[in-house]
Amino acid sequence: MGMKICQLSTVICQLNRILILSLLFSCSKDPGTPGGDLNGVYAGTYMQTGSVTSHAYIKLVFVGSNFSGEGSDSLRSICNGSYQITFDSILFNNFCSTSNMDLLLAGKYKIKQTGDSLYFSRDSLVNMVPNTELFNLKSQ
Repeated sequence: MGMKICQLSTVICQLNRILILSLLFSCSKDPGTPGGDLNGVYAGTYMQTGSVTSHAYIKLVFVGSNFSGEGSDSLRSICNGSYQITFDSILFNNFCSTSNMDLLLAGKYKIKQTGDSLYFSRDSLVNMVPNTELFNLKSQ
């Protein structure tokens, strides 16, 4: 009987260790990934390379889980909408009726934060040609 109790306590002890380790690892995150909302004004540049090249100066305003902005790109505008950060990605959902293809900021991007700077990037294929979009923004 004493042997079975020792084995049971060993199993419980091992399960506790696994639980503690899993909690520690699940709480760790990439230091370059922002947590929570991005509240504030950010300004900087947008650059697209690949099958289409484009460059623009932009300004984004984040309040809670919403955003708005403006840009110098005369072909595509920035709408207002909501955003959601999940791990190392940010998803922009626009509230305007303009199609996402006609907007400068729409859909899912990788996000990285370093100090007071934000970086959004996305790679895609346009007409079978690699395409990269990069937002380089600084808190104002």
